[in-house]
Amino acid sequence: MTTQTSATCAPRLSFVNRFLTLWIFLAMGIGVGLGYFVPQVAPRHKLSVGTTSIPIAIGLILMMYPPLPK
Repeated sequence: MTTQTSATCAPRLSFVNRFLTLWIFLAMGIGVGLGYFVPQVAPRHKLSVGTTSIPIAIGLILMMYPPLPK
């Protein structure tokens, strides 16, 4: 009878989760590149209320939601 270590019993991460840091830096690079090379995309103030960016607020709420029910 063989014993398994905890490393072999742990489920393997999916491709997206395994390279999550890469996707984040890639998205940041694309955003910065678009703002630099295509300046027309940068001035979008329609998606903000006062000094609050609505897409950023929605993203933060979505990221915070999974830990809150626990």
